[in-house]
Amino acid sequence: MTTAFIHKKTWGLLLACFALTITLNVTLWSSVRNIKVEWSNVPPTPGLTGALWSSLGDPQLAYRVYGIMIQNMGDTGGRVINLRKYDYDALGRWFHLQHELDPRSDFTPYLAGYFFGGVREAPEKVKPVIDYLEQAAGTGQGEKWRFLVHAIFLARYRMNDMDKALELAQKLASFDNPDMPSWSRQMQFFIMNAKGEKQAAYEMMVNLLKTEGANLHPNEVNATLAYICEQILTPDQAALDPICRDMK
Repeated sequence: MTTAFIHKKTWGLLLACFALTITLNVTLWSSVRNIKVEWSNVPPTPGLTGALWSSLGDPQLAYRVYGIMIQNMGDTGGRVINLRKYDYDALGRWFHLQHELDPRSDFTPYLAGYFFGGVREAPEKVKPVIDYLEQAAGTGQGEKWRFLVHAIFLARYRMNDMDKALELAQKLASFDNPDMPSWSRQMQFFIMNAKGEKQAAYEMMVNLLKTEGANLHPNEVNATLAYICEQILTPDQAALDPICRDMK
């Protein structure tokens, strides 16, 4: 057998293998070209122990890895998932896990409130976000009270649940944080007024002025008076009320 014949046979085998490979690739491509990866929605949440095992016992590493995952889930592989398609109950479990890993960080509360709380087409979905923001607010120390304010906003203006909004506003007013602005403690009165409980809102706001007025900035006093006289009372009632007459 000559060398030329061996070379010719080898090249023939190589060409046959190449042709077979191309054929298999074309066949495979033709069979799967219309198949797309489907998003399986929010993945199951591990327990705290499982989360720590995945990060070799480092809660901060787990918090950051899961935070990035939550931030980007659904919007990978060229997809953009509408917020109403997310499983918010499953999201809520991820939020609570994040709180267990790091209750001091503000990253997940901001992500939950300002991104996932933006769902409009299915407002009932935001309840897990509200519950988590209430947990993240804790006792309202530092700037944490702001998360409860956001929860009140979502309850009132997204879910239209005035009872829940009032409950959260009353909790906000009970926080022992002297750095909270006066309007945060008055939110309960605004909601009571919106619910139609005008007499109760009036009495509580007047009592606030009597007991705390000396400690409030004049602008805050004026804003409170204006709310009483222009939002709670009717023009006829305001004309007879001594507080409103004194304001004028």
